Amino acid sequence: MAEIDSLVDWLRIRQKSVHRLFKKNKLHALPHLSGLQSFCYDPDHSKKYHKHVKRFRINAPLEKLWDTYKTISPQDTWNGKMVSFGVMYSRNQNQLSYHDDHYKGLEAGQLIFLNLNLFANKAHLAVGHEVVAVYDDLKHIKICYVQNGASVGTQLIQLKKVSETETEVIHETWYTSGSWVRDKLLYPVFHARAITEFHTNVKRKAEL
Repeated sequence: MAEIDSLVDWLRIRQKSVHRLFKKNKLHALPHLSGLQSFCYDPDHSKKYHKHVKRFRINAPLEKLWDTYKTISPQDTWNGKMVSFGVMYSRNQNQLSYHDDHYKGLEAGQLIFLNLNLFANKAHLAVGHEVVAVYDDLKHIKICYVQNGASVGTQLIQLKKVSETETEVIHETWYTSGSWVRDKLLYPVFHARAITEFHTNVKRKAEL
């Protein structure tokens, strides 16, 4: 039987969709979360994947912007009309972080669970993704989808210097769900909105 302090504190997770996702997949304690797998883009089966690319220009030097991406909390980045932060599990620390906890910074092994507000608040969907790599030399962040979600694949956030005061952010995504309607019609629209909220929140902080 799991110790009390390893159990999920449902009262600290605000979104019912995240509750449903956890309970459906029997994620009641830290040992259950530690066993979760993430599924990245598989180049050996590239034909089944779709690609989505969106670019952003941010008025901040490369190093300052990179530091912002690494230090801004998921509570602040995933905070908008469409997406809200639910809870985060750290493989390295083997602990959960809730919306009111202090954030120690971006690192590989962080599983972030979010609520998506779809169709003007008529539907809510919980999704999970994992930060699988943080490349300081390349200024890249690699994210993959956690098992039991609607899609599998990889997101790659890349920072490129434009000038001493401006940086371009390229957000590339390779994804598949096995559903033509979801992959061709729904995913591109909702994904674009979600990542725009994310990068806009980073932009606001970096440009202060």
